[in-house]
Amino acid sequence: MSDTDSRPMYLSPPRQMMQFIWPGAMAAQGLYVAAKLGLADLLKDGPKSVDELAHLTAAHEPSLRRLLRALTSLGVFSQDAAGHFQNTDLSETLRTDHPESIRAWAIFLGAPFLWRSWGELYETVLSGQPAVNRIYGGSFWAYLAAHPDDAAVFNAAMSAGSEMTVPWILEAYDFSRFDRVVDVGGGHGALLHAVLSKNPKVRGVLYDFPAVVAGAASLWSGAVAARCEVRGGDFFAGIPEGGDAYVLQRIVHDWDDDNALRILKNCRRAIKRDGRLLVIELVLKPSCQPDPGQEFSDVLMLTLVGGRERTESDFQALLGGAGFSLTSVIPTAGPPSIIESQPV
Repeated sequence: MSDTDSRPMYLSPPRQMMQFIWPGAMAAQGLYVAAKLGLADLLKDGPKSVDELAHLTAAHEPSLRRLLRALTSLGVFSQDAAGHFQNTDLSETLRTDHPESIRAWAIFLGAPFLWRSWGELYETVLSGQPAVNRIYGGSFWAYLAAHPDDAAVFNAAMSAGSEMTVPWILEAYDFSRFDRVVDVGGGHGALLHAVLSKNPKVRGVLYDFPAVVAGAASLWSGAVAARCEVRGGDFFAGIPEGGDAYVLQRIVHDWDDDNALRILKNCRRAIKRDGRLLVIELVLKPSCQPDPGQEFSDVLMLTLVGGRERTESDFQALLGGAGFSLTSVIPTAGPPSIIESQPV
């Protein structure tokens, strides 16, 4: 092999741009369909022909073949000499039972209600207003309340994301010093369940909309049930009082500064004087060190809900306005950080 052959392939700027545009613009929809059909689950036990997969999914066989070949070109599936398709390390993560499954996220990010909103990014950038409000005549949260099937897709993705980040959070932060942890907007309770399981002397409160906490099955029974209270409510109206730790995991980024302040001020009114507020969010890096995952998450927040990702200085100002002092920003093994603050 020559020296030239061993060098990384150079892509000119136009070709690099085309990698973003094609197939990047279409890959998300292909993965959405694969996840929706449950193809990775069907291939769990070994290769299958397209005929078998089409029969099991009630799909059009020639069209399914073309989709699988396209995804195989990205390394998501592979094809053997007999023409049968099988899982790769990538498609394994689309299995429902994979310990780090992202199937719920593939379905959420490709779902028609979100895809349509993302498709109106141009109008959002021009107006500064979330696409969802313009398309559906109300907020993202109002849309979910009126469309339970889409709400289930969203909640499944949020639960999957929480389960993925829980080990990072528990490794980075010691909850054992607290008496009562209140998880505000905690969804189905994945983080709180893990905190209580690891710390048998800690008590907890899960607080979210009634329709959301109804799905917190892991907290209704089992070893942590006696130490956990599940409460439905609206964090804009008020927050359960008396906790010495309040957790907001991926909540603040859903809101603009005015609404985020309302939530934080409610936490300030509820928290004990010597308590700690833990805001778990992405922390945008300096502009000279951009991170595509964080930056595009920021644009997605703009498009869907009018929220935003923030820098450390943004959080410092926001927390200060709510009566908290930022004490530390604790990185985790994954993308989010734990922003710790205390009442002042």
